[in-house]
Amino acid sequence: MGIVTPLGHEPDVFYNNLLGVSGISEIETFDCAQFPTRIAGEIKSFLTDGWVAPKLSKRMDKFMLYSLTAGKKALQDGGINEDVMEELDKTKCGVLIGSAMGGMKVFNDTIEALRISYRKMNPFCVPFATTNMGSAMLAMDLGWMGPNYSI
Repeated sequence: MGIVTPLGHEPDVFYNNLLGVSGISEIETFDCAQFPTRIAGEIKSFLTDGWVAPKLSKRMDKFMLYSLTAGKKALQDGGINEDVMEELDKTKCGVLIGSAMGGMKVFNDTIEALRISYRKMNPFCVPFATTNMGSAMLAMDLGWMGPNYSI
């Protein structure tokens, strides 16, 4: 199991918190004073150390970092280590990730940049804002070339 949630990032922690701890709290990621709702289930204290290359970590939207980390944790939990990965037919391996939306921060930042000039636009805006980019990035990182989907 690969888990990245407001209730925890490890299966045992997540399960124990699910039984009595709320993942809902005041929003800290951005100033929400102008909105009627100021609470959400934010993922906090999230680190990509050891799961995502630092260069990619700086460039990607958070939803892709969550996808990569959770996907790699799921593989580790399932016993898919480097030795097993070498034996796999990567043309028959694919990734399926459930995600309602993706890349909203990159999308929002691009809209703000366009107010200044089209030259300020993030060239990765369109690919990083698509929902299936989480599964695509994990598949590319693993070298898997089978079917990849986000639902």
